[in-house]
Amino acid sequence: MRELLIYMALYLLPAGMMFYMAADVLSRNFRRTENLLLSAYIACYGILFATEFIRQQVDIAFSPFLITYVFGNAGLLILCLSIHFIIKITGVNEKIPSFLYPWVLYIPALPVPLTLIFQTNFTNSTVFEREGLFIYPEFNLSYLITMSTGLALSFFIIWMLHQLSKKAVAPQQQKIISLLIVVAILVQVWNTVFGIFEFRGILPPYPYIYGGIIWIGALAYGMKKFDFLTSYHKRFSTLHEINPSPILLIDRGGIIESANPAALELLGESSIKGKQFTDYLSDDRKEGALQRFQYMFDRGERISQYESRIETEKGEKKYVLIDGDFVFVEHNLYMLCILRDIQLYKEAEETIRFLAYHDTLTKLPNRRAFYEEAATVLKGYQTTAMLILDLDDFKSINDTFGHQTGDEYLKHVGEILKETVSDHGLAARVGGDEFFAYLQCEGEDELKQLIFRLMKQFEKNPYWSQNTPLEVKFSLGISCYPHHGTKLETLIHKADQAMYKIKRNGKNDFYIWNEDLEISKSSR
Repeated sequence: MRELLIYMALYLLPAGMMFYMAADVLSRNFRRTENLLLSAYIACYGILFATEFIRQQVDIAFSPFLITYVFGNAGLLILCLSIHFIIKITGVNEKIPSFLYPWVLYIPALPVPLTLIFQTNFTNSTVFEREGLFIYPEFNLSYLITMSTGLALSFFIIWMLHQLSKKAVAPQQQKIISLLIVVAILVQVWNTVFGIFEFRGILPPYPYIYGGIIWIGALAYGMKKFDFLTSYHKRFSTLHEINPSPILLIDRGGIIESANPAALELLGESSIKGKQFTDYLSDDRKEGALQRFQYMFDRGERISQYESRIETEKGEKKYVLIDGDFVFVEHNLYMLCILRDIQLYKEAEETIRFLAYHDTLTKLPNRRAFYEEAATVLKGYQTTAMLILDLDDFKSINDTFGHQTGDEYLKHVGEILKETVSDHGLAARVGGDEFFAYLQCEGEDELKQLIFRLMKQFEKNPYWSQNTPLEVKFSLGISCYPHHGTKLETLIHKADQAMYKIKRNGKNDFYIWNEDLEISKSSR
């Protein structure tokens, strides 16, 4: 009974731990390749312990069979599965040609089918003898070659993890890789000591298999501490399903791994998994977007308050603000992007900007906008006419028909003025019934043609108020750059003088400034 308890403690207890952990890892996400590999890897360790328990209970004659067909093959699969698992979670598999992956990783397991075909043990001893409580194998060349090959491949795995740690971007990824490196080194040292050297009579047979317990402990710690190997849906269900902010999980290639309901609503889609994120950027934001995205992945740069514009499935364009950081999900690096719809804010901003430079009634540029635009135009060499238009008898319209009609009358004037001037310059309302404009022309003849055209448009298009036509009459003063001056203030002053000349001389006409105005002003 005492011996059975010892065997159970040494073999059945670790085997039970292994099978429980294998089931736990598989249940976390049975669809992921990494979980399948690790579950199989841990289960193979459980098979090693279970086989040893059985081998110590039965006659020594069964030892060659159990070691050849069960223990030895499970050990080879442990080596291959561990390599496959590490290569998968580190992403190295993406660099392996598709016709080689994953088959090339299972070359060390070739003795498994060879053992079954030739009924021969190629990797372990077939000679056993009992010493005390345990049945020990004879150390032979096949066993030592197998152990040495496994240790060499383990060194390669450690080196590969070390190289990957240098390129790790997400803090979680760095911590997980560091954990794997530490554990791999500990297990490597354990296997070297207890796999190469014989401890017959001191320790149970094949003591190196207890190195698997180190792996199990590390994995249990990683799953608890870093949420390692947990199902994506378990980890992000609350964040994705409940969070009112649109959230996207995007890989290095810009492919959307997942989107929460808020993101689907924002983009007007029912499902966008597997689609290219840059496809949703408006045309003016697409160029180079994917290259910049991949550059951020390479540099580990977070996205903070990045303004962009997306286009929904219905063609609606919206401004969004993007914040993003790197997350390590199921052994893959992703950018978790939180989008904020700022379309209403941008519209309000555009409205404020518009109102700062436009007249609220006519929607024409205001004085500020006109001065800035005209100052820029006057830096050129083309002849530019500065116009000041003041409506005649506007007060009587307000008094007779009311201010509402007066406002509509001003809007009507603004529309005609904009339509006539826009091809050659800019029109603005600077206050009350006064409008400014500039026209670019080749000379005075062309200027007069434009003025006559403007006057004709007003003559042909009176404002109708309750079936009553209200003629548009105005006094128009004009000055020309560079003939009458090169500074904007000078040109506006001279146009204003010309306009007042018309006001004094009967109204509803235009006058181009000349030096006679200055002379007449001086004589007064």
